Amino acid sequence: MYDYNSNVSNINFGYLISEKGPKMTNEEYLLFRSLIYNESGMYFKDTKKEFMESKIIKRLKANNIRSIYRYYKHLISESEGKREFLVLIDTLRIGETSFFRNRPQFDLFREKILPEVIEEKKKAVCKAVKIWSAGCSTGEEPYTIAMECYEAVEKNYRRGLTPPLLEIIGSDISFSALKTAKAGIYSKERIEEVEEKYLMKYFNVEDGSYAVSEQIRRCTVFDFHNLKNENGLREIDIIFCRNVMIYFDLAEQKRLIDKFYASLKPGGYLFIGHSETLQGLDDRFKFTYFNKGTAYKRI
Repeated sequence: MYDYNSNVSNINFGYLISEKGPKMTNEEYLLFRSLIYNESGMYFKDTKKEFMESKIIKRLKANNIRSIYRYYKHLISESEGKREFLVLIDTLRIGETSFFRNRPQFDLFREKILPEVIEEKKKAVCKAVKIWSAGCSTGEEPYTIAMECYEAVEKNYRRGLTPPLLEIIGSDISFSALKTAKAGIYSKERIEEVEEKYLMKYFNVEDGSYAVSEQIRRCTVFDFHNLKNENGLREIDIIFCRNVMIYFDLAEQKRLIDKFYASLKPGGYLFIGHSETLQGLDDRFKFTYFNKGTAYKRI
């Protein structure tokens, strides 16, 4: 971690203890905001002070620390702070996800983009379809991708042709989310958006819960990754990174797009959230759409 001790001189720290916990000063908020931005790329506006304060106070209680500044010192300590910093980041993220979230995008993925990629694989030396779900949360997105891939392969490959390998990588900064993703077991409420034919084909019922089938699990890999850093992925056919850029400022958004451009193969596709856009950020991608589903193709 960056040496943040140099940032703490001549700063007024709050130690006002109330029933709700210590009160965060503006100076402390700026310290935490700087730390979080430099380590994760997440940017919090001035209006998010109360939101951050409430999350930090919960972590104070969990760690039995009485002051916000002592908690900050705890976070930047080499011995214990790294793990707690990731826990804090996890609490600051909304992490909303579901199977088949934003169906128009999955319609575009299934009807237009996957058939195009599969046709290319029939002629290519590398037969593997490589897809990266960046910010995969608890796994619903990569598992949805895997199901759609198997359906597309069945539809587009006749008998006698060797189908492509499916390599789907899910990455996230949250250890707790990745633990759920790797387990691949979901409650009935979590699979409400999954069609009956997919439930029958790709899930097993276990003690009232729904476990992702071994077929789907074989082609999915989950790993910790901070999007602030490089992970070395290259020649990716499709990247899903939806509702992640909203946490970043303009500079970090541009750096993230550069990473995705480097990771995608020429002609590869990038899916971002419906409220996100590359317009005005990067001209190396071509906007594409089908019905209400949108994506960007690397030129």
